[in-house]
Amino acid sequence: MKKLAVVAALTVALGLGAAVQGQQKITVWTDFGSGELKWISDAAKAFEATPAARGAKIEVVAVPLGENRDKFIQSAPKGEGPDLIATIPHDQVGQFASAGVLEPMDKYLDARYRADTAASSIDAFNFKGRVFGVPMFGEAVAIVYNKKLLPGGIPKTWDEFIATAQKLTNPGQQKFGFLAPIGIQYHMHGFYRAYGAYVFGKNRDGSFNTADIGLNNAGAVKAAQMINDLRFKYKLIPEGAEDPGLQEDLFKKGNLAMWLNGPWVMSGVRDAKIDYGIGLPPRPTGATADFQPFLGVRGVVMNAYSKQKPVAAEFAKFLIQPAQQISLNKEGGRLPVSKSAVRQLSKDPVVAGFGAAVARGIPMPNIPEMGQVWGPWGDALGLSIKTDNADIAALHNKAVDQIKAAINKK
Repeated sequence: MKKLAVVAALTVALGLGAAVQGQQKITVWTDFGSGELKWISDAAKAFEATPAARGAKIEVVAVPLGENRDKFIQSAPKGEGPDLIATIPHDQVGQFASAGVLEPMDKYLDARYRADTAASSIDAFNFKGRVFGVPMFGEAVAIVYNKKLLPGGIPKTWDEFIATAQKLTNPGQQKFGFLAPIGIQYHMHGFYRAYGAYVFGKNRDGSFNTADIGLNNAGAVKAAQMINDLRFKYKLIPEGAEDPGLQEDLFKKGNLAMWLNGPWVMSGVRDAKIDYGIGLPPRPTGATADFQPFLGVRGVVMNAYSKQKPVAAEFAKFLIQPAQQISLNKEGGRLPVSKSAVRQLSKDPVVAGFGAAVARGIPMPNIPEMGQVWGPWGDALGLSIKTDNADIAALHNKAVDQIKAAINKK
């Protein structure tokens, strides 16, 4: 509770201290910092002036993302937690919901909101058939490209993509046509999915079937082989060049034409004054679907033990209005999940480019068992790109065996 007291002191310093005695108060934990913390503080004041607030005061408390999960799970049943958290990553929903501390939000998602929100974003907060949060913004990887090096944009076919990347690659001069963090499974998911691989299958009710793991099927092997080919067959990504930090440095220096990464890199790209564009890679040869990246969504969740649920729900809905998503985008560059907000920001190349990736994205599984997947899958991928004759099928079979054993052990 000592840390919470320190955080509360910050709240008072922001001018958002405890409400007048006897007055209804809604407490909101947020991991936002700097400008975004001011954004949600200003939103709280604006909401207080609306009839929906019913005279309530909003208390905004800054709690780091790395601390809010355990703190919330421990404090909520004691009546000590917040009414809302703004925001949490959707892949934490399963752990929160399994602990019984989240209030289902289905009844607060009216038809107008559902129609204006990317369906995949709402699905990201679906756990065992209930929606446990209201999504606000999303993120997914796409290709950021240098318009000076690639004036025609990203090639439309995979053969053209590879040929263009090879033409622009000269490792001796530290120049590259295409780079990606090929050893990071999060970034490579889009290729796995394109070939028909998947993490968990689905039951008829839409819930995840943890006994059905598709990371060693024929599509997974083809995807990992294609990633291996980027290094050994096409000579595009030599060993060491898969490092995201090195790739960022090369792109900012103007020595990298196409770079697969997420919207979190764009601040540095803008600072480097690179004339950039953003798009998605073409469908790889032999793939059965387009590149489908992992979709990460952040949203507002409600405490199941809150005694102020009606007003808390109104503030949650206030935060995810299109106008608020637009103002948050302008403050911190977040990608709205509101379709109307995306349309209004259509001239912003970051929103347009990464927005297309978000729309096509596959939500990361939000169940606790996902924690058992990352390590074995990452090891299999990492070893698959170490040598040109790696036994990719065996590596992925081993990974799935390890995942199943870890899940069954829990």
